Amino acid sequence: MKDFILKITASKWNYYLSLATDFLTAVVFLRLSIYYSTDIWASIAFFVVGAIFFTFLEYAVHAWLFHKDHPLKVFIEGHAHHHQNPFSYDAMPFFMSAVIASFFAWLFHFFMPTSDAFAIVGGMTLGYFNYGIMHHIMHRREFSSNYWRYMQEFHFVHHKKPLLNHGITTDIWDRVFGTYYEWSEEDLKGIEKLKRVKKKFF
Repeated sequence: MKDFILKITASKWNYYLSLATDFLTAVVFLRLSIYYSTDIWASIAFFVVGAIFFTFLEYAVHAWLFHKDHPLKVFIEGHAHHHQNPFSYDAMPFFMSAVIASFFAWLFHFFMPTSDAFAIVGGMTLGYFNYGIMHHIMHRREFSSNYWRYMQEFHFVHHKKPLLNHGITTDIWDRVFGTYYEWSEEDLKGIEKLKRVKKKFF
C-alpha cells in the first residue's frame, strides 16, 4: 500500500491535478461560506485569516512531519524524494486537500458558525495552493523581485541544510522557532543545480 501511495504522489499527472483541486477547493469553500453567511465581509475576513494561519501550518508540517523522525515514514520518505530530486513531481494524492479541508470544516463547525468554518478552511486551502505554486516556481524560474529571490535562496539553503529554513512563502516561523539560518555566498555555491531557469518571474 505504501509503495502504491508513493507512486501516486510522485506522478506528474497527480502533481498538476493537485494544484487544480487545491485552488478549486479553496474557491468552493469560500463560496459555501458566503452562501451560509449573513455577512460577506466576515466571510472574506475569516478567509484571509485562514490563509495567514496556513503559513504556520506550512512550517509545522515541513519541519515536524517531513524532517522529524516518527512512525509515519511515508511522509518522511515522500519528502526525501524531493530532496534527492528537486525537479520531481511530488504532491499529496490530488483528492487529499478536499478530504482534509472537509474534515477540518466539519471539526470547526462545532466551535464556530458553519460559514466561518468554511471561510477559515477555504483560506487555509488557498494558502496551501499558494505554497504549492511558489515551491514549483522556485525550482523552475529566476526571480527579478528582491523578496522572491531572497525566499528562493532561503529555500535552496534548506536543501543543503535540511533541518533549517523550512518556510516557502515566509521566513517568519523559522525565526520564531529558531530554525532560521542566515546564509553566506559560500552557502549558495551549487544552487544552480536546484533550479531549471527558463525566464525571470515577478
